[in-house]
Amino acid sequence: MTVQSSTLSWAVSAGAREADVRSAWQSGRSADVPAGRLWDVARITRSVGLGAVYRLRTSGEFLGPVLDVPLRARVEFIVPAGTARTWPQLLGTVCVGPGVIRCPVSHVTWISGRGAVCGRRWIVPPAADVPVTDGDVLCEAVTAAIAHRARLWIDELRTLSAPVQGQHDGL
Repeated sequence: MTVQSSTLSWAVSAGAREADVRSAWQSGRSADVPAGRLWDVARITRSVGLGAVYRLRTSGEFLGPVLDVPLRARVEFIVPAGTARTWPQLLGTVCVGPGVIRCPVSHVTWISGRGAVCGRRWIVPPAADVPVTDGDVLCEAVTAAIAHRARLWIDELRTLSAPVQGQHDGL
């Protein structure tokens, strides 16, 4: 099975109509694929989401499908159905159940530099062997990425507020 046919099977198993998916992909558009039945979608701000992808990859965790959504500055992770009910309120994140996710054809990837008409592209395209990213593992990676960004911000503030050599307060 090719990556594209695997992605098509994935979309159809989630409830999308095969003809609609093929038509969208042939015209360079993303196809509307139902979410909430087989899986939910965790939408994370792009900087934190990319940090989470890095952390998951370097720790050897399995990554399910992950989408880059540059026009919304988001990364979308496919997570197990029901994750939306238990997802904590983390800054810059939301996890949604029933709805629709716009999915490009599988060869429209971050690495290829291509994007669908709407700009979406896969960071990790769907694959049969890893259908979703574990919600708890993703939550830990996102929390770590948020903490890392906070440390960088605090360090930057310290640098900006440090007195300049030779500067005095006028006394």
